[in-house]
Amino acid sequence: MTLGNFIDGLRVLQPYYKDPNGYHIGAEHDQFYAYPTQRPVDPGDVVKLRRLGWFQPEVDSDGDEDEAPEAQLIDEYDPEEGWSCFT
Repeated sequence: MTLGNFIDGLRVLQPYYKDPNGYHIGAEHDQFYAYPTQRPVDPGDVVKLRRLGWFQPEVDSDGDEDEAPEAQLIDEYDPEEGWSCFT
């Protein structure tokens, strides 16, 4: 994960929290977590996050996000789950 993709992903997620500057993140070893958002992420932002390398650990993904159609990326989104990326 590049620094730019990491920062861009957080910027995409930030407005979806009621308190954009609250405690919505965590980390374990080489994985960074953004907790579930308080409102669903818009479909266009879901695609952007996935293309930046962010994923939802508890959601099955069928392959390479760079090659997946946008509709598939949107269908695989679960608003009840958080987002993650590897460092």
